[in-house]
Amino acid sequence: MSREFELFLKTNLSRYKGLYIAILGDEIVASGKNAKQVWEKCRKKYPNKIPTIAKIPREETLILVIKCK
Repeated sequence: MSREFELFLKTNLSRYKGLYIAILGDEIVASGKNAKQVWEKCRKKYPNKIPTIAKIPREETLILVIKCK
C-alpha cells in the first residue's frame, strides 16, 4: 500500500469534506474545490513530484481494499 493511500485511509479528513486534496507521501500539500487547480497548486510548490489527487466525499463512504495474490 502506498504512503498516500495509507494517509487517505487512516487520517481524519473531515475538514476537507467535498474538496479535492493533493497528497505527497504522508502530507496533504494542497486542497480546493477544483481538481485542476489543486493539481496546479501542488505542481507549483513541488514541480518535480507527482501528487495523488483525491476527492473527499461529503458523506460516509465505504472503501474496500482487496489484495490479490
